[in-house]
Amino acid sequence: MKKNGLKTILTFISIALVLGLGWIINSFFGNPFSYLLASKTAETHLLITYPDTDYYIDHINYSFKDGNYHAFVQSPSSIDTHFSLSITMLGQLRLDTYDSVLRGFNTAGRLTHEYYVLTDTVFDDPSFPYDCHIALGQLEIYPEEVLQDPQLDIPSYAINQNELILDQLYDIHELGRQAGHLSIYIESDTVTVEEAASIMLDIKQCFDDAYVPFVAMDFTLQHPLPKEGPRPEETISVSQFPYDKIYSEGMLERVMQADKELKELYAKLDAMER
Repeated sequence: MKKNGLKTILTFISIALVLGLGWIINSFFGNPFSYLLASKTAETHLLITYPDTDYYIDHINYSFKDGNYHAFVQSPSSIDTHFSLSITMLGQLRLDTYDSVLRGFNTAGRLTHEYYVLTDTVFDDPSFPYDCHIALGQLEIYPEEVLQDPQLDIPSYAINQNELILDQLYDIHELGRQAGHLSIYIESDTVTVEEAASIMLDIKQCFDDAYVPFVAMDFTLQHPLPKEGPRPEETISVSQFPYDKIYSEGMLERVMQADKELKELYAKLDAMER
């Protein structure tokens, strides 16, 4: 009797362990049955919602973050047509992100990436004289509703995302001249306005020599992070510093004023949050 009772307990424990392990595997990796349901739902959705197109499902992934399957859709004839379908384990469609195609987000993302790659040709060049903590270029592109929001600090030169043309091959240099924005952080033992102004002038020359246009620069000169303790707070920073104001005559004064205005803005924002 005791042996039978012990056997029963062990059986229940084994079943519980198996079920628990199955639940963990299902939560993190999904399961073949749900994958088939997601595949069927995705294929049916494409046939019904996007008939007479060349859209196809490139691949389907399970995400343990939301417990859903994500079918990634592409088009061989359109570089900007790619979106995803979010599908539950029971095969129910939760989200279709095709709106990112219609509203120009994909086109904006493609162009921003092209400009990022273009600016990296300067930052990654062996002749570039600075080891930047952060160095990247981006295009300032925003949806129309963001551009029209008076509470947001959007650059006046920003491109209207709604006016972008799907699959249009733009001149990325021209877009950089129109809306290119550099963000650069450099570490130095010398953190002075003079050093910051000198480096900004030099960086502008590097970009001019490489024919990589930009409109404005965010630049911060800061101390290196020490092996122990926090980084010294002393910095020289400018935000949205215009390309056409980066020239030798009066540069020191312009950087000094821009740094002062940015620090005053940060102090004001900090005070509002308290």
